[in-house]
Amino acid sequence: MKKIVVDILLFILMLMEFSRIYLPPEIHEIIGILFVVLVIIHLLLHIKYIKSIPRGKYNHKRKAMLIINVAFMAIFTLTCVLGMLSSQYTLTFMNIGNLTTIYLHKIFAYLGLILLGLHLGINLNLMFNKLGKRKISYALYLIIIICGIYSFFKVDFLNHLLGNSGFSLVTGNLIVNSLEYLSIILMISIFSNILFKKLA
Repeated sequence: MKKIVVDILLFILMLMEFSRIYLPPEIHEIIGILFVVLVIIHLLLHIKYIKSIPRGKYNHKRKAMLIINVAFMAIFTLTCVLGMLSSQYTLTFMNIGNLTTIYLHKIFAYLGLILLGLHLGINLNLMFNKLGKRKISYALYLIIIICGIYSFFKVDFLNHLLGNSGFSLVTGNLIVNSLEYLSIILMISIFSNILFKKLA
C-alpha cells in the first residue's frame, strides 16, 4: 500500500512540474524538493530490487528493465542537480547556474518523461496483461495513443526536448496541461510494453 501511495504522489507531482507555467516559480521549486524526497522513499521501498541487481541471470527482458531504470535514475539526478543550481527562491545558496543550466534542466526533464513512460511500460506489465484480456483494451489503447500524439504536438514536445523553446506552453490550464502530459506518458508506456513483450 505504501508503494502505491508514494508512486501515485510521485506521478501527480511530476505532472505538476510540467505545468510550471501555471504555477508560481517558488511552488515549482518546492514541488521539486518534495519530488526528490519521495523518490528517495520510493528507492527505499524497492531496496529488494536494488539488492537483487548483481544476482541472477539476465535475459533480454531483465537487461532492458535494468538499462531503462538506471538511465531514468541518472537523468532524474541530472535534472534535480541542474534544477537546484538554477534555484531562485528555495535554494538560492546553490544558485550558480545560468541560462544554459536552466535549458539543460528542461531538456533532461523532458528526456526523463520519456524514460518514465518506458519505465512504466515495463514495470506495469501486470496491469497491461489484465487490460489485454478485455475487449475494450484495444479501443482504450487507441484512444490513449491518439490523445498522446495530439498532446505531443500541442505542447510542442520535440522542441522542448531539443531546447528550442521555453519550458512549457499555455495550452489551457493546470488540469488540461497535466492531462496532456499524462496522455504522452501513457502513450509511451503502451509502446514500451509492446516492445517489452517482444523482448520477453
